[in-house]
Amino acid sequence: MKIFIFLCLCGLAFHSFSQQQQLTLTVEVSGAGANEGQAIFDLFDSKDNFLDQPILSQTLKIDSEGRARFVIADLPAGNYAFSVIHDEDSNGELKTGFLGIPKEKVAVSNNVVPRFGPPKYRDAEFELVESIIMLVSLQSAD
Repeated sequence: MKIFIFLCLCGLAFHSFSQQQQLTLTVEVSGAGANEGQAIFDLFDSKDNFLDQPILSQTLKIDSEGRARFVIADLPAGNYAFSVIHDEDSNGELKTGFLGIPKEKVAVSNNVVPRFGPPKYRDAEFELVESIIMLVSLQSAD
Protein backbone atom coordinates (compact mmCIF):
# COMPACT_ATOMS: atom_id res chain seq x y z
CA MET A 1 0.00 0.00 0.00
CA LYS A 2 2.85 2.38 0.84
CA ILE A 3 4.42 1.73 -2.55
CA PHE A 4 1.11 2.48 -4.30
CA ILE A 5 0.72 5.78 -2.43
CA PHE A 6 4.34 6.69 -3.16
CA LEU A 7 3.89 5.98 -6.88
CA CYS A 8 0.68 8.03 -6.99
CA LEU A 9 2.40 10.99 -5.31
CA CYS A 10 5.36 10.74 -7.70
CA GLY A 11 2.98 10.65 -10.66
CA LEU A 12 1.12 13.74 -9.41
CA ALA A 13 4.37 15.59 -8.77
CA PHE A 14 5.67 14.73 -12.25
CA HIS A 15 2.38 15.73 -13.88
CA SER A 16 2.33 19.03 -12.00
CA PHE A 17 6.00 19.70 -12.81
CA SER A 18 5.59 18.93 -16.50
CA GLN A 19 2.53 21.18 -16.77
CA GLN A 20 4.35 24.05 -15.06
CA GLN A 21 7.24 23.72 -17.51
CA GLN A 22 5.09 24.26 -20.60
CA LEU A 23 4.77 28.03 -20.76
CA THR A 24 3.57 30.43 -23.42
CA LEU A 25 5.38 33.60 -24.43
CA THR A 26 3.24 36.09 -26.35
CA VAL A 27 5.02 39.04 -27.94
CA GLU A 28 2.96 41.94 -29.27
CA VAL A 29 4.92 44.11 -31.68
CA SER A 30 3.87 47.63 -32.69
CA GLY A 31 5.41 50.50 -34.59
CA ALA A 32 5.24 49.42 -38.23
CA GLY A 33 3.16 50.97 -40.99
CA ALA A 34 -0.18 49.37 -41.84
CA ASN A 35 0.28 46.19 -43.92
CA GLU A 36 3.93 47.11 -44.37
CA GLY A 37 6.09 44.03 -44.92
CA GLN A 38 6.62 41.40 -42.26
CA ALA A 39 8.08 40.93 -38.79
CA ILE A 40 10.78 38.34 -38.11
CA PHE A 41 10.91 37.10 -34.51
CA ASP A 42 13.99 35.28 -33.18
CA LEU A 43 14.22 33.71 -29.71
CA PHE A 44 17.54 33.08 -27.94
CA ASP A 45 18.43 31.22 -24.76
CA SER A 46 22.02 32.31 -24.10
CA LYS A 47 24.52 35.10 -24.67
CA ASP A 48 26.53 32.67 -26.80
CA ASN A 49 23.85 32.46 -29.50
CA PHE A 50 22.26 35.91 -29.06
CA LEU A 51 21.54 37.60 -32.41
CA ASP A 52 23.35 34.82 -34.29
CA GLN A 53 21.58 31.49 -33.90
CA PRO A 54 18.00 31.59 -32.63
CA ILE A 55 16.49 28.53 -31.00
CA LEU A 56 13.21 29.48 -32.67
CA SER A 57 12.25 31.83 -35.47
CA GLN A 58 8.85 32.93 -36.76
CA THR A 59 7.74 35.33 -39.48
CA LEU A 60 4.37 37.09 -39.62
CA LYS A 61 2.83 39.66 -41.94
CA ILE A 62 2.33 43.11 -40.43
CA ASP A 63 -1.41 43.68 -39.98
CA SER A 64 -3.60 46.66 -40.90
CA GLU A 65 -2.75 48.34 -37.59
CA GLY A 66 1.02 48.03 -38.07
CA ARG A 67 1.28 45.19 -35.55
CA ALA A 68 2.29 41.54 -35.32
CA ARG A 69 1.49 39.07 -32.51
CA PHE A 70 3.79 36.12 -31.92
CA VAL A 71 2.62 33.25 -29.71
CA ILE A 72 5.29 30.75 -28.71
CA ALA A 73 3.83 27.82 -26.80
CA ASP A 74 5.39 24.90 -24.95
CA LEU A 75 8.50 26.73 -23.74
CA PRO A 76 10.27 25.42 -20.66
CA ALA A 77 10.88 27.86 -17.83
CA GLY A 78 14.21 29.61 -18.23
CA ASN A 79 16.04 32.73 -19.33
CA TYR A 80 15.49 34.09 -22.82
CA ALA A 81 15.91 37.15 -25.03
CA PHE A 82 14.36 37.94 -28.39
CA SER A 83 14.73 40.27 -31.32
CA VAL A 84 12.20 41.41 -33.91
CA ILE A 85 13.11 42.79 -37.32
CA HIS A 86 10.64 44.83 -39.33
CA ASP A 87 11.40 43.36 -42.73
CA GLU A 88 9.78 46.16 -44.73
CA ASP A 89 10.66 44.74 -48.15
CA SER A 90 9.84 41.13 -47.14
CA ASN A 91 13.20 39.81 -48.36
CA GLY A 92 13.81 37.75 -45.21
CA GLU A 93 16.77 39.70 -43.86
CA LEU A 94 17.71 42.91 -42.06
CA LYS A 95 18.78 45.69 -44.39
CA THR A 96 21.87 47.45 -43.00
CA GLY A 97 23.90 50.45 -43.99
CA PHE A 98 27.36 51.73 -43.20
CA LEU A 99 29.01 49.89 -40.27
CA GLY A 100 26.10 47.43 -40.11
CA ILE A 101 23.62 49.97 -38.74
CA PRO A 102 20.05 48.71 -39.38
CA LYS A 103 18.06 50.57 -42.03
CA GLU A 104 14.88 48.77 -41.00
CA LYS A 105 13.21 49.06 -37.61
CA VAL A 106 14.06 46.56 -34.87
CA ALA A 107 12.88 45.67 -31.38
CA VAL A 108 14.51 43.69 -28.58
CA SER A 109 13.04 42.15 -25.44
CA ASN A 110 12.75 44.56 -22.51
CA ASN A 111 12.47 47.31 -25.16
CA VAL A 112 16.24 47.67 -25.05
CA VAL A 113 17.48 50.56 -27.18
CA PRO A 114 21.15 49.86 -27.87
CA ARG A 115 23.73 52.61 -27.93
CA PHE A 116 26.91 52.20 -29.95
CA GLY A 117 26.49 48.70 -31.29
CA PRO A 118 24.14 45.76 -31.02
CA PRO A 119 22.14 45.16 -27.83
CA LYS A 120 23.66 43.06 -25.07
CA TYR A 121 22.08 39.78 -24.01
CA ARG A 122 22.19 40.76 -20.33
CA ASP A 123 20.05 43.84 -21.10
CA ALA A 124 17.52 41.93 -23.19
CA GLU A 125 17.36 38.82 -20.98
CA PHE A 126 14.19 37.99 -19.07
CA GLU A 127 13.19 35.05 -16.92
CA LEU A 128 10.18 33.06 -18.09
CA VAL A 129 8.58 31.52 -14.99
CA GLU A 130 4.95 31.83 -16.07
CA SER A 131 3.11 32.43 -19.31
CA ILE A 132 3.38 36.13 -20.16
CA ILE A 133 2.58 38.79 -22.74
CA MET A 134 5.39 41.20 -23.61
CA LEU A 135 4.90 44.42 -25.55
CA VAL A 136 7.68 45.83 -27.74
CA SER A 137 7.81 48.75 -30.13
CA LEU A 138 9.85 48.77 -33.33
CA GLN A 139 12.49 51.52 -33.35
CA SER A 140 14.75 53.03 -36.00
CA ALA A 141 18.47 52.85 -35.37
CA ASP A 142 19.03 56.47 -36.36
